[in-house]
Amino acid sequence: MASGKDGAVVVMRRVQPRRSLLALVIVASIASLTVPAAAVTPLVQADVAAFTSRAEQWTLARSAYRESAHEQALTLAAEARQAEEDRIAAEEAARIAAAERQAAEEAAARTTTTTTTTTTAAPTTTVAAPDSPPTPTTTAAPAAGDPTPAQWAVLRQCESSGNYSIVSANQRYRGAYQFSQATWDWIAGLDHPSLVGVDPAAAAPADQDAMALALWRRRGWSPWPICGQQAAAA
Repeated sequence: MASGKDGAVVVMRRVQPRRSLLALVIVASIASLTVPAAAVTPLVQADVAAFTSRAEQWTLARSAYRESAHEQALTLAAEARQAEEDRIAAEEAARIAAAERQAAEEAAARTTTTTTTTTTAAPTTTVAAPDSPPTPTTTAAPAAGDPTPAQWAVLRQCESSGNYSIVSANQRYRGAYQFSQATWDWIAGLDHPSLVGVDPAAAAPADQDAMALALWRRRGWSPWPICGQQAAAA
């Protein structure tokens, strides 16, 4: 290195360009590493939109699944109720068929016994004219332990408002004690054969009373689940 002012000036002129070049290289490197904001923003917006769409699709799918599951549950419940109703109807039909068979067998046996020992009497049951009350063909002698007249009155009032000719809305239950035809024929075949096939609502009140007593002596108050309880408590 030369001494003196001139020499120093020469050295400084040589060093200064090098420092400027280094600074330019550093600035260029930093600029190349910087990501423009305009280049980042579209990527972020695209990810958010896709996520939002997937979330909406999942929500819709979950809602549809819940609605489908609810409908399936309702369908299964309806099918279960229908199956139970069908089962009850089948049991009732079987019970009625068994009662009818039993009544027919009893009636046939009784008829056979009567024809082998005595001459069959002429039928005593007649069809009454519409404007006259039916003629009773049976009598029921009360016995110790039978329901009282007051209890029978309570039962009739509960079942039919005391109307001996009333018929239920579905035409199934008839008369003051709301007999079904199958039950009526079953009891008639066992105790009052002359009443087999007679419409309970068309039978004389005395015959209906006798049939109710015969049924009660075999089954108690159970044939009248609701009204029987009221009558028993009377």
